[in-house]
Amino acid sequence: MDECKERKQADRYPEDSEGLGWIGDGKVSIGYVDEVNGAGAVEIPGFVPTRHELIQLVKYWATQEIDCQFFWFACGTIGSSEMRIEPFAARRIVRIAKLLGEDEVEKAVKQAHDEYWKDHDPETRRIFYEGTPEEIEAFRR
Repeated sequence: MDECKERKQADRYPEDSEGLGWIGDGKVSIGYVDEVNGAGAVEIPGFVPTRHELIQLVKYWATQEIDCQFFWFACGTIGSSEMRIEPFAARRIVRIAKLLGEDEVEKAVKQAHDEYWKDHDPETRRIFYEGTPEEIEAFRR
């Protein structure tokens, strides 16, 4: 049994971690992301977040999600961490939306995206969302 499966049996991970494990031999690990499939992802029984805290979590995960997407966009490649963070973030946001409603979550995601992009050039944002293949390639160069 690999280390990831052993840990999963010992700890309670959220269903959002399903399929996002890591592999390793004790010396090298691939895909280990603490908040997705490590100790940071273990659920804490007995703590129920408030509405305000859930909105903050939406903003946090929306920022993680857009950051992964921008990394893929800018570099034209994908990393093992981003392959786990992005779907985990999306799953967390969907789960919170089921509790708070789509409108409230969409508003929080928009706020997180606006905050993320305020430190980027507006043209970069435009190319990210609307760029032609030629513009994207030129941006990567």
